[in-house]
Amino acid sequence: MGRGPTEKYYIEMNDDYVEGSLTCLKQEVIEREINTDFPLVLNIEPTNDCNLRCTFCPRDQTVAMQGTHYLPLATFQRIVDEAVDYQQLIMLNLHKDGESLLHRELPEMIDYAKKRNVAKTVHMNTNGTLLHTDTAKAILTAGIDDVTVSIDAATAGTYRTLKQSRGFDHLDRSVESFIDYRNKIGGHTTIRVKIMEFDQVSEEEIEAFRTRWTGVADQVQVTGVHTWSGAITDLEITDETSPTRYPCAILWYALAVNCNGKVSICNLDWNYSGVVGDLAQQSLHQIWNGLPMRKIRQAHLDGDWGCVSACKECVVWVSVGDMLPHLRARNEFLPVARIENEKLSLVQG
Repeated sequence: MGRGPTEKYYIEMNDDYVEGSLTCLKQEVIEREINTDFPLVLNIEPTNDCNLRCTFCPRDQTVAMQGTHYLPLATFQRIVDEAVDYQQLIMLNLHKDGESLLHRELPEMIDYAKKRNVAKTVHMNTNGTLLHTDTAKAILTAGIDDVTVSIDAATAGTYRTLKQSRGFDHLDRSVESFIDYRNKIGGHTTIRVKIMEFDQVSEEEIEAFRTRWTGVADQVQVTGVHTWSGAITDLEITDETSPTRYPCAILWYALAVNCNGKVSICNLDWNYSGVVGDLAQQSLHQIWNGLPMRKIRQAHLDGDWGCVSACKECVVWVSVGDMLPHLRARNEFLPVARIENEKLSLVQG
C-alpha cells in the first residue's frame, strides 16, 4: 500500500520503510541491501478466503479465477527454511487477498517463523473481525511482531457502506480486547489501526478515527486508496501519485507467495497476471533469478508499464521514489546477466 495524499498523516512505522507505508522501502535500504540471492521482503498468503465483501477489494474476482485455497503448514515451513538459508528478511508479511485469521494454523506459522528468526519483522494485516478468537490470541502468544487492523471507518454507517457489514461495534470491541490481551500477557506486538482516505470519508471522520484510537492502539495509520490497477472501476485514487512514471523498485526487493503456491511479483497482483513461478516446480531463489522476473524488471526500465496488467495503472510504486539510474545500473537483476551466465556455463561445461 502506498501513502495517501495528506502528508500530515505520515508516520514512521518501521525504520526501513518510508513514512506512511509498510510496502515501500527507503531508497537507501534498497541500494544497500538488494541482492540476487533472495528478496528482502516476502509476502506469504495463508489463505485467500475472507469473511467480508469490501467494495474496494477485487478478491471475489480472484477467487472466481483461482478458487479458494489454504496454504499447507508444511509449504510455509519449507519457504521459511529456504529464506533462512540465504539471509534474514527485512519483513515477512502474512497476508495478500484474504483474511489470514481464517487459517487455523496461522499461530503455528508465526511460531515457526519466529523460532527460525526468518525476518526482522513478522507482520500481518487483518480486517479485525476475528480478533476476539482463540486464533488471534494465539498469534500474540506466538510472538508476532506487528499487526495492522484495517478498520477503515469511524462510524457504523461508513463501515457498512465500505465493508458491507453491520459489525462495526463488534469490531471496535474486538480490537480493544486484542490490545488488552497483548498487555495481559506482556507481549511486544505493535498493534496499529488503519483508515483510508476514500473520497466518501470526510476529513472530520478521519480526525474522529485518529482521536478514537490515539493512545489506545500503538499507531494510527492513514493511507490512500488505489484501484488495483483499474480492477475497481468506481473508486477514486487517493494514493500518492506522480506526473512522471518510473520503474517500480518493489520488483527489485519483494515477492508474493499466493496460497496455491504460485509466486507473484507483488501483493498487488490480484489477478495473477504477474505470476513468475510455482513452488511446486521451483525454489524461491530460482524464481527470484528466473527469466520471467528479470524480463518484467527490464520492461519497467524500458517504460513498458503494460507488461503486466497489474502494473499498468498501479500507483503504489510512487512512494518509493524514482530510482531509475540505480536500478538500470544493477545488471545482475536483468535478462542480460542471466543470458551471459548461461553462456559462461556452456563454455565452462
